[in-house]
Amino acid sequence: MKAANFLNLLLATAVVLLCAKLHFVSPRAPSPAPAPAAAPAAAPADAPGTEPGAGPEAADRIVVDSTGLAPRVRGFGGPVPVEVEITNGAVARVSPKMPNGESPMFFEMLEEAGLWNAWNGLPVSVAATARVDAVTSATYSSKAAIANVRAALASVSSARRRAEAAAGTGTAGGDIALPPPSRDAMPLGRALEARATHREFSSEPLSPQELSDLLWAANGFNRPDAGKRTAPTAINRQEIDLYVCRADGAFLWDAEANVLRLVTTNDLRGLTGRMRDGADNFALVAPVALVYVIDKERQAMQDRPEDAAKYASVDCGFVGQNVYLHCAAAGLHTVFLGSLRPDEIAAALALPPTRFALFAQTVGKPAGGGAAANP
Repeated sequence: MKAANFLNLLLATAVVLLCAKLHFVSPRAPSPAPAPAAAPAAAPADAPGTEPGAGPEAADRIVVDSTGLAPRVRGFGGPVPVEVEITNGAVARVSPKMPNGESPMFFEMLEEAGLWNAWNGLPVSVAATARVDAVTSATYSSKAAIANVRAALASVSSARRRAEAAAGTGTAGGDIALPPPSRDAMPLGRALEARATHREFSSEPLSPQELSDLLWAANGFNRPDAGKRTAPTAINRQEIDLYVCRADGAFLWDAEANVLRLVTTNDLRGLTGRMRDGADNFALVAPVALVYVIDKERQAMQDRPEDAAKYASVDCGFVGQNVYLHCAAAGLHTVFLGSLRPDEIAAALALPPTRFALFAQTVGKPAGGGAAANP
């Protein structure tokens, strides 16, 4: 009799544990989503309802699904896709998208912490880089949720630019042609003597000529007939893309044409420097943040990940030193950074899984004006 009672107790315990496990892994939204508003009578062809992950900011109401927009971003339990509803150009709602890799406990924690409401009411251009902190005790997965929100907002900006280009408004989608680099600088010995790291910057913008000179020194073509650059790369793979982040947006530098190709109108500088806002974040003060993005396909070392990471870091170091020497010669300040937020930057730039942001470098004029003093 005692053995039978013991077996019944074991069976009951197993059933309770199984039910608890099934409840835990069955995801659900933290609260019912508001009833969908009526869609505009003439929704744009690339609105999220017809093409997931896109939609012009000017639409009355659009809902962006981040599924697939940030493929490299994963939470503790897997992908953490979200839905972002935008009404009249501002964020109206952020909520988890089902199915989701996380548990109900995770969503309830984020709701209690106020994460889902952090972007509400912000214009898309502001919300895309607004400071939103991860939730303690759910740090890894909450960062993934934040990156998915940024990816969704970046897709809205991209769709808006496509619509403007199709309508013939703007100048080549916001691209900026730079003047030819002057290539005038002080002798190398004096530049090496003046080379230094600075974290104090003026907010004064760099002129188009100053920016052209900077980018050419960083990684421009110094032997165009041979396709060779100012910075070497392993096996001449030239796997580094330079993105220029400014207050008016982020641009991919086309070195051959010497043109800044607009990627997003959002200000991404705050994702490259210190993890603080305001005047303490020098990345938000300096006019330019360079982001060094590695293209793994061009690097062609997928079967040698250890060597890929090593050579990518060394190659970025060559570019960074070029920038240091040019800034010393031109009287600019600069600091090389590894404290950037690569997943959020990748989402904001809509980088494919084969590309990732490795380092950043802040550049600007000295605080208070004038040339940088020798160390």
